[in-house]
Amino acid sequence: MYKEMYPHDDLTNLSEELVFEQIHQLLQEGELPPMSEVSVQDIAAIALNKMPPKYITSILEKQNPSQSLREEMDDLRRYARRQVIKAAERVREHPHD
Repeated sequence: MYKEMYPHDDLTNLSEELVFEQIHQLLQEGELPPMSEVSVQDIAAIALNKMPPKYITSILEKQNPSQSLREEMDDLRRYARRQVIKAAERVREHPHD
């Protein structure tokens, strides 16, 4: 793939991180039942397709985000939670595994 031809280790999609954070939290809270890795991946893929991408590259931005980035992340976190819940309902109705 072309991506592998270029340095990209510092490129992070915050939306992806937030979706997996919300999946983990909902599992820990018991809001989602225990599930297979395939179902987790299905939920993540469905939710991520509804999320706006939010890429950052700076290590400083990751470790010490600005106030505006923190506010944007809070909004994205709430949106990610809603999308994960919707995706989980869809996967429950139409399991892949």
